[in-house]
Amino acid sequence: MTATSIHPASHLQRALEPITVGTMQLPHRLFVPTHGGGAGSLTADDSRFDDLLNYWMARVDDGFAWIGGPTGHVKHVHIPGFEPTGVGALGKEAGIFRHPKFHERMGVFADRVHAKGAYLGIQLVQQGGMPSAPSSTFSGHLDHRGVHVLSHAEIEWIISEYIESARIAAEAGVDSIEIHANHDDMVEWFLSPLTNKRTDEFGGTYDNRLRFLRRIVSGIRERVGRPITLGLRLAMDQYMDGGYQIDECMRFMQSFEADGTIDFFNLDVGGNWGPVSYIQHGMYPEGHWAQMCGEAKQATTLPVLYVGRVVHAETAERIIADGQADMVGLVRALIADPRWLTLNLAGEPERVRPCIALNDCIHRYTLEGLGFGCGTNPRAGRESKPPIGTASQPVKLLVVGGGPAGMELAATAAERGHEVELWEAKPEFGGRFAIAAQLRANAPYQDWIDWSVRRMSDLGIRAYLGRRAEVRSVLDSEADVIAFATGARGRHPGIPGEFLPHVAGADSVILGSARPLGSRVLVIAEDDGPAPLSVSDHLASLGHEVTLAFRTPGPSPLVGKYSIGAMLAALDEQGVQILQNARAVEIHPDRVDFAHSYSGRRFSIDGIDSVVLVTGGIGNDALYRAVLPHHPRVHLLGDAFAPRRMTFATKQAFELAMLL
Repeated sequence: MTATSIHPASHLQRALEPITVGTMQLPHRLFVPTHGGGAGSLTADDSRFDDLLNYWMARVDDGFAWIGGPTGHVKHVHIPGFEPTGVGALGKEAGIFRHPKFHERMGVFADRVHAKGAYLGIQLVQQGGMPSAPSSTFSGHLDHRGVHVLSHAEIEWIISEYIESARIAAEAGVDSIEIHANHDDMVEWFLSPLTNKRTDEFGGTYDNRLRFLRRIVSGIRERVGRPITLGLRLAMDQYMDGGYQIDECMRFMQSFEADGTIDFFNLDVGGNWGPVSYIQHGMYPEGHWAQMCGEAKQATTLPVLYVGRVVHAETAERIIADGQADMVGLVRALIADPRWLTLNLAGEPERVRPCIALNDCIHRYTLEGLGFGCGTNPRAGRESKPPIGTASQPVKLLVVGGGPAGMELAATAAERGHEVELWEAKPEFGGRFAIAAQLRANAPYQDWIDWSVRRMSDLGIRAYLGRRAEVRSVLDSEADVIAFATGARGRHPGIPGEFLPHVAGADSVILGSARPLGSRVLVIAEDDGPAPLSVSDHLASLGHEVTLAFRTPGPSPLVGKYSIGAMLAALDEQGVQILQNARAVEIHPDRVDFAHSYSGRRFSIDGIDSVVLVTGGIGNDALYRAVLPHHPRVHLLGDAFAPRRMTFATKQAFELAMLL
């Protein structure tokens, strides 16, 4: 499917109406915003450039007529020897637009997009504080590196660099240019009263704070030599003390429409950190801030675009039908399933692999330096690789375990033509992931489990619930290949007193099989992921008075800044007390003794009624080890090999299926 072959679907009507945005005649109202995730690089070697092209062209082939394209980092102010750091400093001193490969590569990109009848955009980005800033005020609570306060001459230089970057992009063939004026960007730092304390013509009053962006926009209009679409991406509400809220965002919109320099406004909320990240956590409902977008839309007659956790087509349709936005953008939903639009237009929304907002698509890189990936879709970022194809020698595969790794392996192997049977000992699919799905913060998890079960059924996989595998039954199955995805069992941390009657593991508490909890609950965390936070949130929502103790210097170090703010805010609002550097050394009937993780200083928490252990898991590999000597082709994967996040399990499953 291409951008010009759109057909209506019963659950998409208003979203499929045409719209004009600036110079672009769009056949429908769904678009792909600029984002820095995904595969490839615009300026790296040829193979990486091919990865980037194929990643984005998959969105065009799915039927999207306007893609925002890659992030365009504008050159920074630097002195010799200064080393820029952070995601916002990508492009280093030169900036991407000054890169010797930019013009040719962007031209090739534009030609590919135009050949499909679609439009290509780029976004101009320069993050504040890397090191430059309008003032010395910090924007948030996570990054307190010192900044370089810009001089008047340096401000003029940056303005000219934005204008020249836009000219270079336009000459390369892009159809739209968006100024990134939110998410801690330099432009937002000038707009916001929190970060702009200047007393010259670029700070202080409303008009002075607006001057930096106004000069950029008017300069682009004068410098770019052909008609082009120009827009602003703005935060409707910064959700920062001292920052601006929706009333001032609406005033920005009115000012720029009155200037006649802007063609559209792309709106979201929040920033790079805080209770509301612009990459919203799954504990927030879909399209949660669309109503705010509808309010902001009243300030302008120009097209207003909404971006913010839209997963299902019905959500996008509702936002547009209710007049809350003229267009809706999707990123994570398309990472989860690059056939999102194709399947929805075919009237098969139930076949769309759902995004469940794990946010590993960004946290894999920002936390651990790992390559791009998606927890629900292990094929994400593989657009340049050959399709999975049919296996040359189909085998009979037995998968033991119906959690994320087992279900992904079974389905991918079946798609390759293998004969697959899956045994799950429990009465439901999902493994411990299904237990986690019962926590209120993890409600979207069940969407993926249900989708996976439908997928296996559609593929004709013989999947059995309540079927416990044993060495004899596994060997008697006559399978050519046996894969154990038997998950993990709860880990006992070895704390004296952990088997007292008032102590329970998290799984038994969630399932209701543990002894009823008392009023005051202490959660002991030895798990770097989100489980301690989501379990504590669940207990607090049931009315318990919760204290959460971490051994680590900070809470849940493997939960990145785009997710943790929402979770910590929810805990604080419910009165959950968080201890850090607190290593439990002994559990007593009425108290728990701790030692500081570094100094060893001892202290106690008294008056505890119940203790809940969220202490990770240990790979459940006993059956694998027992079968291994008796069968030539046995595999172990997922948490059974080593407990990790879902992204690890599904990727291992996919890679194994490709090897069979």
